[in-house]
Amino acid sequence: MAQAVARLNFRELVEIADVDEALRLIKAAKASLNDHNGPTGRDTSRSTQIYEILRSINDASEDGEMAIDEIRRRVTARGFTEEDMWKAIQEYEELGVMITTGSNTRVRFVVLDEDASDMEID
Repeated sequence: MAQAVARLNFRELVEIADVDEALRLIKAAKASLNDHNGPTGRDTSRSTQIYEILRSINDASEDGEMAIDEIRRRVTARGFTEEDMWKAIQEYEELGVMITTGSNTRVRFVVLDEDASDMEID
């Protein structure tokens, strides 16, 4: 399926974005089969969907930082706009889940120190 997506974009080589789009299409197809069961109660907002993309990028990163260019490429490949991307990043920054670094060129998830629960607060 990823190969078909690449061909639709007139490319001979399959890119990561093509694989992402193929997975999204499969997920959407499976979800449409379950529509008769009623709502799942799961948050499917644009921000949440973008957050899931960010988590997958982060899981594949070695240093825990994600380049905005890579995020933009993956998010727009899934049909979201750059504005959607920035709104999601801003929303999760306000929640303290992630931060932008390097003059908004990189994003990093906030990782709490495991020993933080042992700290005494005066």
